[in-house]
Amino acid sequence: MSTRTVVTEVETFPLESPLPDGGYGASKVRLPVRAATLVKVTTSDGAVGWGESFGPPRLIAAFLADQAQALLGQPADIRENLILDRLSLGYHLTSGGPHVAAASGIDIALWDAQARAFGVPVAHLLGGRLHERVHAYASSGYVTATRDPGEFRDTMLAHAADGFTSVKIKIGLTPEEDRQRTLAAREAMGDDGLVIVDYNSNATVASVRRSLERLRDLDPYWVEEPLPPEDTVGWRELRDLHLPLSGGEALYTRYGFRDPIAEHRFDIVQPDLAKCGGFTEAQAIRQLAAAFNLRLSPHCWGTGVAQAATLQLLSAVPRAPYGMAGGEPLLFEFDQGPNPLREGVLATPVKAGHGTVAVPDGPGLGVEVDEDWVRAHRLADHRVLVR
Repeated sequence: MSTRTVVTEVETFPLESPLPDGGYGASKVRLPVRAATLVKVTTSDGAVGWGESFGPPRLIAAFLADQAQALLGQPADIRENLILDRLSLGYHLTSGGPHVAAASGIDIALWDAQARAFGVPVAHLLGGRLHERVHAYASSGYVTATRDPGEFRDTMLAHAADGFTSVKIKIGLTPEEDRQRTLAAREAMGDDGLVIVDYNSNATVASVRRSLERLRDLDPYWVEEPLPPEDTVGWRELRDLHLPLSGGEALYTRYGFRDPIAEHRFDIVQPDLAKCGGFTEAQAIRQLAAAFNLRLSPHCWGTGVAQAATLQLLSAVPRAPYGMAGGEPLLFEFDQGPNPLREGVLATPVKAGHGTVAVPDGPGLGVEVDEDWVRAHRLADHRVLVR
């Protein structure tokens, strides 16, 4: 008679790294630090899984403490019911916010632990490993304090020299600056490269139109987050731009994605695993997008743990609706902004080569966390340990 595997310990590692020169970010806001919280789950069969929660560690800590305590002693293989039950019981918190980001880290860790117990990559539990490598775009072109166009141009050329043929840049400044930045990216990537423009919702319908009038001839591959997610009327009005729109990094769970997908507010769906509800909700969102014939391109702006989780999800995405002749590529967002946490948390960081990234093929997330490093760098006052 077998004994069901249960969670015996949950430990968190809140991380924060200050950025020089006032930080960097989007046109809406510059961030002075990069931050994340890693979650370590240990089960009764000795398996260890790691996850990541997006957001300010000091804010996420209280939700992780509450959820970790409730998780202790529970079956380690129950994930979907865990999230849905918490959303149901906590309906007054809504289906989005830091409590979902906290649950995301726990969910990723549970998937990692079970896959490691089976000795397979997480992708095997998500439907099967279909892709060994995926295309990567350099997520870059951040807004800095100087907004120096020469520095921006040099950054774009550096990404091209590193082998990237696709890049995402931040715009939403002024129509003229938006064009200058997009032109510099287009010149660096060449006529056949991909240039994605990201407003990070720092716009209105009118300002998006004015901006895109100045840069449409530069062939933006998609237009990301032109508006805040709550501007539902505005998203509908932008459909007549006849440019691919993307969004989703500011949405949570299948419930937050349901209406935007069903109404085709955007063409490319971008859940963030460390925020939307982990693998469990990302799978539901992926399948919902597929049902409405929309593309999936996850947002990823975290540490190496979030990168590995995102790559596992991408590796299990079916080719449909495209056939044997190919189609639009699966794209991995490879953040290129300075971030010691991104490389520091992994024994072997994720690397790009010739514009692609190999999906880690080890068990679980396929990577190993440098636990000595994360212990040495965590914020001691905001850690959680339950056992």
